Formats: sequence, C-alpha cells, structure tokens
Amino acid sequence: MADGKQNILIISDSLHDLPDAVRVLRESGHRLSFIHSLKRWQDITADEMPFPIAETDAIVMGRVMTVTEEALCLTPKLKVIALHTSGSDNVDMTAATQRGVLVTNVKGINAEQCADFALGLMLASVRNIVKGDKAIRTGKWVSETDSSTDIWRATLGLIGLGEIGRAVIRRAAAFDMRLLVHTRTPDENYARNYGIRYLSKDELLEQADIVVLTASLNPTTRHMMDESAFKRMKKTAHFINIARGELVDEQILYKALKEKWIAGAGIDVFETEPLFQSPLFDLANLVVTPHQAGLTESGKIGAAVRAAKNALAVLEGEIPKDSLNPQARREAV
Repeated sequence: MADGKQNILIISDSLHDLPDAVRVLRESGHRLSFIHSLKRWQDITADEMPFPIAETDAIVMGRVMTVTEEALCLTPKLKVIALHTSGSDNVDMTAATQRGVLVTNVKGINAEQCADFALGLMLASVRNIVKGDKAIRTGKWVSETDSSTDIWRATLGLIGLGEIGRAVIRRAAAFDMRLLVHTRTPDENYARNYGIRYLSKDELLEQADIVVLTASLNPTTRHMMDESAFKRMKKTAHFINIARGELVDEQILYKALKEKWIAGAGIDVFETEPLFQSPLFDLANLVVTPHQAGLTESGKIGAAVRAAKNALAVLEGEIPKDSLNPQARREAV
C-alpha cells in the first residue's frame, strides 16, 4: 500500500467485542473491517467494508466460517489467516499453502480452562450431578436417582497428551487417579513424574474407568472412537470429549449410550456445530454442553490478543511460532 497501511478483515463477533485485541490491531495503524462470522463469503458486499475484499491482507477469525479454495480466490493479496482458536480444520490448508498464505492458531492458549471443564464433565457424568439437579426440580429426592461411582482413585485414560492433556493430568493427580495415556509422542521423564503408564489405544479403553479425549483432529484420527472403540470400554466407564466432535462417530456414541455399552458420557463438541437438535439430547446418561470448554473471559481475551499479534507479525514480514504452515512462504508462486 502506498500509505503503508494494510487491510485486516476480522470475521468474528467475539473478537470485535474484545477491546484488548481490537486495540492491538487499531494501534498498528492498519485499516480494519468487521464482518459477522455467520455470513457466507459470497454474501459480503462492498458497502460493508472500507476496502474491497480482494484487497484484504490479513484475516483474523475463529472456526465458524470455512476458508475454502474458492474463498482464497476472492482474496488474492491475502498473507495470513490468524485463527483465535486452537483448531484449524475450517481452513483449506493445502490451498492456503499453495497460495503463500500463512495460517496461525493459538493452540494451548486455553489449556487450563479446557482442563477445568474436562474435570467438570467428569464429575457431572460420573457423579450424576445433572441427573440429580433435574430430579430435584421435578419433585424427586436424591435417594430416587441412580447412585454414582467414585472419581477418587479411579483409572483415567487420556487419549492425547498435548497442553490440554497435560493440564488434565495435573488435575487428575489431585484426585489420586491411576493415569493411563495413549499418545504418539510418549515422554518417559514426564511419565515418571506423574506415574503415567503409556498404553495402546485398545489397552487404555479396556482398562479405564473414565476416558478423556484431548487428541487433535486429522485424517487419521477422524472417528477414532468408533464401534470397536466403544465396545472395548467397560460397561461402567464414562467417556468425555472436549477435543473435536469429528473424533467420535456420533451415531455409534448414541448407540453405545442407548444400549448401555458404557455408563455415561460428557460431550462438549459435536460433528456438526452449532447443533440444536439431536437424538443424543434425549439420553439421560449424557451431559452435553455447547463447545464452551475454553470460553472463559481470560481465555477469550488471551486467544484474541494472540491472534491479533500473529496477524500483525506476518504483515511485518515475520513467521510467528504459531504458524501451522511456515512452508507457505516457500511454496508461493
């Protein structure tokens, strides 16, 4: 740009509402435009933006909108897509890389918040907290609800040992839980510190009282929790997912809960989001929440500010450590 200013498109209601992140972007001196995250790319009109969409240099966004190859064709000058989420499966990474567009995320920024929530779902599911709440509101006393089992000294099976997984481990240790982990990258020193046993996925599923899923979504992990996986679990076991909905075959999850292959589950993420109707919602042995594990005020603020700084770093010619495809610079035509 002749005046040195570049064009930043913010596609996120939540980021627009967070003054710290917006202040960081405004102080850069670049031009900003805000678009509602539920709009389709082809619906964005010229009168909504202070600059043409084709002149966009940076996009800061969450996971609600999908960035396809067609969308990238509309933004030929784009340099960076800065996500204020840890997931990036809503971006066509191959197309972005081929076009020289860096994609950044904020992986691990809300690990502590997500781990807190995982423990909350564990307690809610295993100790029948939601069921007890519903019972007393309908005139029933606790003795009429199902009895619950213990979390104290139960066997926890964790699938995935990233930053969220490690935060879950720290909390589980306080419950004196036996810790089993399945991960592609075992760390023996870490295991010794927490008394962790590394197992295959099948071994973990067979032994755990509570299975917590914190794995990343990729083509090899999609539907990793299928019929075979759920049938390996104990009938008394509980399943918790705070990772990605697509890691679980929801039709099989419904069957596993309905037919009592497992005792219960706590689910914060779904294959399709937002989800307003599902047979899952009719199950009494399932606790459901609307993808809110990482949504605390401090978590949202931290994620938004980090995404803003990632976008600005790329506009200044840097490759942030949060870059998911640093090779994009080399592959750009």
